[in-house]
Amino acid sequence: MKNATDSPFASLLSLLAGYRLKLGVAVLLAIAAAGLELLPYGLLCASFGLLLAGAGADAFLRLCLWLALALAGKYLLYSIAYFLSHGAAYQILMQTRQRLARRMAWAPLPWLQRHGSGELKKLLMQDVERLEQFIAHHLVEMAAALAAPALTAAVLVWLDWRLALAALATLPLAILFQTFALGDMDARMHRYQQAVADLNNASVEYLRGIAVMRAFRQDARSSERMRGALRRYGELIEGVTRGTVPGWSVFMVLLNANIVFLLPLGLWLLQRGEIDLSGLLLAVLLGNGMLKPLFKLMRFQGQIREILDGVARMLPLLALRPPEAGDGGSPDGRDVALEGVSFRYGERAALRDCTLSAPAGSMTALVGPSGAGKSTVAALLGGLIEAQQGRVRIGGADLAGLDEARRAGLVAVASQHPFLFRGSLLDNLKLANPNADEAALRRALRIAQAEELVDALPDGVNCVVGERGDGLSGGERQRIAIARALLADTPVLVLDECTAFADSRTEQRFFRQLREECSGKTLLVIAHRLYTISDADRIVVLDGGEAVDAGRHDELLERCSLYRDMWQAQALAESWALAGTEGAVAMEDGHA
Repeated sequence: MKNATDSPFASLLSLLAGYRLKLGVAVLLAIAAAGLELLPYGLLCASFGLLLAGAGADAFLRLCLWLALALAGKYLLYSIAYFLSHGAAYQILMQTRQRLARRMAWAPLPWLQRHGSGELKKLLMQDVERLEQFIAHHLVEMAAALAAPALTAAVLVWLDWRLALAALATLPLAILFQTFALGDMDARMHRYQQAVADLNNASVEYLRGIAVMRAFRQDARSSERMRGALRRYGELIEGVTRGTVPGWSVFMVLLNANIVFLLPLGLWLLQRGEIDLSGLLLAVLLGNGMLKPLFKLMRFQGQIREILDGVARMLPLLALRPPEAGDGGSPDGRDVALEGVSFRYGERAALRDCTLSAPAGSMTALVGPSGAGKSTVAALLGGLIEAQQGRVRIGGADLAGLDEARRAGLVAVASQHPFLFRGSLLDNLKLANPNADEAALRRALRIAQAEELVDALPDGVNCVVGERGDGLSGGERQRIAIARALLADTPVLVLDECTAFADSRTEQRFFRQLREECSGKTLLVIAHRLYTISDADRIVVLDGGEAVDAGRHDELLERCSLYRDMWQAQALAESWALAGTEGAVAMEDGHA
């Protein structure tokens, strides 16, 4: 695959590299089999000649033998051709899926996030699967469909060139009508593919949210996106059907109408003695069915559009190459800095010319109201998004200039919405460090406050969880995700509200043990509960995508009104909670 500007058809052919000899042999065998398909018609007409000549039984037996050999040869040739084409097809499908999967791993995360999961699933599964139709079936069938009319025309020319013209008389009119009737098919197919992609995305979204829908006693009719996608899909299918069926019907009639010219001409030539009865029968039998293989070509014309559209969707991904390190330099420290960074989600600005720093080996906390840009900072450091303006540096090196392997070796991120794969906890943990030993594993679990949790499970660390960590609570998934990030043993650790589901005592134990056992790491902690980070070495206050202040807890209480208001609001909420608890206890005591 050269680049994303290659034509889809050229790119489709390039996918066949390495299998062209095998597929070429399959095509030649299909052409030979198409030739053998004509032989029974010739033998049938010859039998009429023998019958009229009063030939004996031996002559008819020889014809039957030749007929059996022709049928057996056709079966054998088609079998070998399909065996070769199917073998090549499934090898190509496997290699194409592997190539796409590798490039998805290379693809920048912002590129992946611009494409819905349903769209990517369609690309990797349905679009690739359509290649099997082209390689395994269409190449063989189209070769035979093109060869049969050509060979038939050659036989008719041998009989009488005028018979060949009569057999082809309706073809130009059929093609002209087909072209006129289906002139906007490309635009229709483009809209159809868009509708299919939207329906796939909506279906995946609905399936992922089905638990929430059922919790509120809703069904598919309540999903506006699903209903809209289904409605658009149905309207497009109805429109395509209305636009294609009449034209297709007329096309079929015209292709079968050549008998109107062929039979009268054949009878006239017979009357003039220019052909014999066997020749007339052969001309009518072959000529009447001469254009029928073109039905397959017309069906292929519609199917190849879908195949080429799928290849066109693959091109941007297939054109990707492994990321190369830029000129960002080599990290010579563990400090983190954002320098004039801006980032927007569509029209909404998440960060505006934001500048902040986290000294090496210290614990820096990011605080601020919802929407201040805290999680965006974590996503930037984790490589999930790229700064649209400004620089993100680690140890003086520009993060954008580092390849994925070097970035992952510097920064580990534990988010508030962790993803666990279907499989054992051990597999999920070792995703960060496949070579981690038992001691490192136990240490990570201990710091993450997950050791007791894992030991209490029936199979311990070998316990199997479902997709997305099904079988564990939200807090348990978060603790496993923290242990996984710790197991990566990177110099910079980003914790994005990763203890949101933990109770206050578990959270306090975690941060105390984290500070004790990871004193050499640069810790960047995002938290809503300010009491958990009040003893941080540095606290950065974000508001509206900007860093408005930074310092220690007591310093910020004195000079930063936003931080002070947040602290007082949380202290008041805590006092209300305590008062409510005491009141409930008092009521219970009074009732007793």
